[in-house]
Amino acid sequence: MQKGSSRSSLRFLRLTISVLCILLWSDVSAGVPRAQNFGDTLGLSPGLNWQRLETEHFRLNFPAELAEVAQKAANYFEQAHAALSPILQWEPRTRVQVVILDNLDAANGMATPMQRFGIVLMTTPPDPWFTTAYYDDWLKLVIVHEYTHFLNMDATRSLWSPLRFVFGDILLPNSIWPSWMLEGLAVYMETLLTEVGRGRSAYYEMVLRAAVEGGVKGAGGDQAAYRVAAGLPGPIGGHNLLGELSAQSSRRVPFFLNLNVEDLTGQSWYGHWNGWVEDTRRRIEHQLSTIRSRPETPMERLTSRAYQVLGSAVSPDGNWLAFTMETYDRRMGLYLRDQRTGKIERVADKRLGSQLAFTPDSRHIVFSTLEVQSVYTQYSDLAYYDLERKRVAMLSRGLRARDPDVSPALLNDGKSVVFTLTQKAVTGLARAALLDDGKGGLKLGEPQVLYMPEAFGRVANPRFASDGQSVYFSLHPTGTAGSQIAQLKLNSEPPVRVEILVADGKLNRFPAVSPSGELYFVSDATGVDNIYRYRPDGGHELLTNVTTGLHFPTFAPGGDVIYASAFSHKGSDLVRLEAAEVPIDREAVTIAAPPAPQAVTIAPVEEQVFPVSDYSVYPSILPRQWIPRFRYQPGEAYFGAQLLGYDAVDRHRYSVDLSYSTLIGKPSIYASYTNRSLGPSLTIQAEQSHGAFQSGESLNLARRNTLTADISYPFRRTYSTLVPTVAVAFDRSYEYAGETLTYQSQFVPRLDLRLAFSNSESSRLGVAAESGRQAFAGTRTYFVDKQPVWKALLMDREFVRIKDHFVWSPSV
Repeated sequence: MQKGSSRSSLRFLRLTISVLCILLWSDVSAGVPRAQNFGDTLGLSPGLNWQRLETEHFRLNFPAELAEVAQKAANYFEQAHAALSPILQWEPRTRVQVVILDNLDAANGMATPMQRFGIVLMTTPPDPWFTTAYYDDWLKLVIVHEYTHFLNMDATRSLWSPLRFVFGDILLPNSIWPSWMLEGLAVYMETLLTEVGRGRSAYYEMVLRAAVEGGVKGAGGDQAAYRVAAGLPGPIGGHNLLGELSAQSSRRVPFFLNLNVEDLTGQSWYGHWNGWVEDTRRRIEHQLSTIRSRPETPMERLTSRAYQVLGSAVSPDGNWLAFTMETYDRRMGLYLRDQRTGKIERVADKRLGSQLAFTPDSRHIVFSTLEVQSVYTQYSDLAYYDLERKRVAMLSRGLRARDPDVSPALLNDGKSVVFTLTQKAVTGLARAALLDDGKGGLKLGEPQVLYMPEAFGRVANPRFASDGQSVYFSLHPTGTAGSQIAQLKLNSEPPVRVEILVADGKLNRFPAVSPSGELYFVSDATGVDNIYRYRPDGGHELLTNVTTGLHFPTFAPGGDVIYASAFSHKGSDLVRLEAAEVPIDREAVTIAAPPAPQAVTIAPVEEQVFPVSDYSVYPSILPRQWIPRFRYQPGEAYFGAQLLGYDAVDRHRYSVDLSYSTLIGKPSIYASYTNRSLGPSLTIQAEQSHGAFQSGESLNLARRNTLTADISYPFRRTYSTLVPTVAVAFDRSYEYAGETLTYQSQFVPRLDLRLAFSNSESSRLGVAAESGRQAFAGTRTYFVDKQPVWKALLMDREFVRIKDHFVWSPSV
């Protein structure tokens, strides 16, 4: 009886807090909402030939060239719905909006039911070093992951259901779960409903070993939170209980996680957490014991405070070591280490790209970097750094090329480069000549596609063989668990034949060629990412034994020294090591697979071909959020409402606010509309507002009419944005005593010209900009009696880095 009384009190307390939160929220939200310009942020070009198709539960919007991808995605979405909706105990009220894009050379996706935004898929297959590289079918995995997010966050029950009709799609209790819970649930489901998934990955096990080895309490690292939450549902009770947890949370006040778990399992969240931590520590310590049953490979760390180090390369003359690194103090860039002195210098900005190469004369470093081409595209392109001139120059623009390798000196003196090439959701292999531009620099010849796998297949990290007659690379065919090491002979007759060298269902990647011509690569065959050597008989032997993991191996010229990226609880650092002369016993250091849910096969659904039509703004243009408002004080009752909406690809956005005061007796209205159909954003705003003011003993009325229009367009480069804006405005004020007009302001139109620029840089540990500039220039011209009167404003703030996190910031 006592327990039941306590539960009733808790429910009453939760209801009371919910009502108070809503009332407070309604009061502080009285301002007019403005829809964010996500169209520019996501690169939703209005110039694309947008199309759409509809299934029973989804509405997919996509550029015409992605029609085949959209058909496959539509079938996967319906399969995901059939599997996930019963587990998470939720059925969306309307078709879920999906946007499919191929304008970013980095795998990603996002989802939220807030304002019925829906799901966005970037179709580029993930690089082999991304955590999402653990997949059998990339498109299926990302759809399961993102639709899990949507179903979980979309759920509303009890008090939240009627509030959704009152306020629109904004009060969704599960949408404010902690990020590690949201992501952990999605990782768990992607692992449950596919054959691979990150819950089975060697990467997350590596994160946990690094945390235990480093004495870290809790999760240990950014990605560890995903692994922690992905592993916790098993001890708590499995995927069916996760559905119960999502359903129960959707009817309660957010953040009552402990009560939800305790109600369902009889044990508090903290009890589950502590039990999971202890079980995981024991399991990881057993892994470490198994690995250490054989000697560990000694390593010399060459960097510190690195968040991540990607690929490296040693110059043929042995004087320079180049590598890509992001630190806790600086954004990602290209670094050079003087091998003679050990001094490390950051020489250029560089985004992503896990491989680079020197030209045979050691003067140029050829690399790839993810560049913002325009407001609509972010493509990976080839560039080079000139060590003599100390400058970077681009070799391509919009080519979507990545991870180059330069041919060895014996083959035309390094006049050829191989790289990966992305085209419509597939990444293949290409080659081009590397030519002298006549000015002491380099230029790229016409690219030649050598090999393209099927859709969603991924070629990565091509490497020339030592004789320059063939190329090694990793290949992840769609529908296959794990990746393969492959070889393509450059002088073979068409059709091009790819020979698979290693295909054991493991993640085999990062091929490297030793000075003696032997092929090395990284594999997680023992459960740990280590370096292997390929044998001519088709086998491969383990040559390193580390407790965490090694990636991106490369050789120093004329020796057996290997440079690689080694993981620790602090991040990954560049290390120098020597592989074992005698192969290591693989069986002795093989660890058990991580605990993961047994894969549930998604019930096969007969593939359908859905009708495709031209894109229409309807019904996505319908209002997505509406907020009623009411306030009462003696002598006045105030009530109003506001709403906003935008279409699926953000060509049109609008917001409207209408209010009425019984004291004034006149309505006030505000309306805003933005159109992106022609590229620039054209925004028109109109407002008629009423207010009251005291004049002596009488209460008088004030009215203001305003009309503004502006047009702007952001010009973006990788780390800078320039936004010019032209705006015009017309406004006039009136004052009334009763119905009599007592004052009318002069009609003074104005014209604004504005220019905003920013290229400021911060870092993971920074709290403000630490280098670069933020500047604004503008003029405002008033037309008084048809004569222009103008004012000008110039603001500039510089951020001068003195040392890490010590910044001089003069401003004018």
